[in-house]
Amino acid sequence: MTEDTITQATAEADTVAARIGGLLERTLQQLGTDVGAKAVFGEPVSQGGRTVIPVARVILGTGAGGGQADSAEGSGFGAGAGAAAQPVGYIEITSVEAAFVPLRKPWLEPALLLAAVPLVLILARTVVKLIRG
Repeated sequence: MTEDTITQATAEADTVAARIGGLLERTLQQLGTDVGAKAVFGEPVSQGGRTVIPVARVILGTGAGGGQADSAEGSGFGAGAGAAAQPVGYIEITSVEAAFVPLRKPWLEPALLLAAVPLVLILARTVVKLIRG
């Protein structure tokens, strides 16, 4: 490789990196306006001296690509981002106190687990009897 080739390749790589950086920055700015505090803490609802603020867990993901200038037009590069929100509870505010109330996960309730154990044993016994004939 000649020094001119290396200089040209470095310049092209810097240009592509700058374009990807700018695209990713714009994507993240847009994502920041769409997935802000309101996505995590929803709009408060007030009634009867009580205010409830929904709370969610938000997961963000970003990615960027690249390319190479093979011809006069060049080829490929891009960036993208996404988000997902899951409700986890709410903040309840009264004149006396404020408290976070998590959403219950019924499949983790001890009573439900205790009720499921005999059902699993009965099912397993039935399957064994069917297999043995």
